[in-house]
Amino acid sequence: MEFLKEILGEELYKQFETAVNAYNSKSENKDKQIKIANLGTGEYVGKGKYDSLEAEKTNLTGQITELNKTIETLKNGNKDNQKLQNTITELQGKLDTANADLEKIQSEALNTTKTYALKEQLSKAGVTDPDYLIFKHGGLDKFNFDKDNKPIGVEDSIKPYREDKTMAHLFGTSNQHYDPAGGNGGGNVKNPFAKDSFNLTEQGKLLKENPAQAKEMAAAAGVTLKLNI
Repeated sequence: MEFLKEILGEELYKQFETAVNAYNSKSENKDKQIKIANLGTGEYVGKGKYDSLEAEKTNLTGQITELNKTIETLKNGNKDNQKLQNTITELQGKLDTANADLEKIQSEALNTTKTYALKEQLSKAGVTDPDYLIFKHGGLDKFNFDKDNKPIGVEDSIKPYREDKTMAHLFGTSNQHYDPAGGNGGGNVKNPFAKDSFNLTEQGKLLKENPAQAKEMAAAAGVTLKLNI
């Protein structure tokens, strides 16, 4: 909640913090804890997404445990029963599938955690469109993370883009208008192809002034442009 100090001031912030902590400390509120996040930094991850992943993980883990028990029991007591051996083979197949699904869920959860941690660091570094910069850099795997899955070397990774005038629109370092043709840059320019900032006028302008940049930004938003460039 530290970011609220700048908005509320020291005295009002302390009153707010005291009220939130008092609410969270009550036993009847243990399942209704108040958490404050700055959505502008990209740090917030929907509780529903994590709850869904956790539920799937728990369900698959339970299935795997039961399948292992069943297979072991059948193997030990029915070695000469062909029908049961066929059942064992079938169960083993289900076990392999469950293990694969669990691995996929765990990988998705890990990537979600790493993505939001990276976007937070990029926002703190002044990047105005973290999603596009991640795409431009080649995806999540092109960034470095420590053993705790926290991004490292972020400034080194974005340095080439910060020094490239054609990438100035990715950094909120000034209020100057971004010139896609290669002029001075800065400012908080949104991706006109993205769903939440869709703008046909800006698309047309970008296509006219810098088709290559338009194609890249469209791709970042999941849109394919067929351009001869």
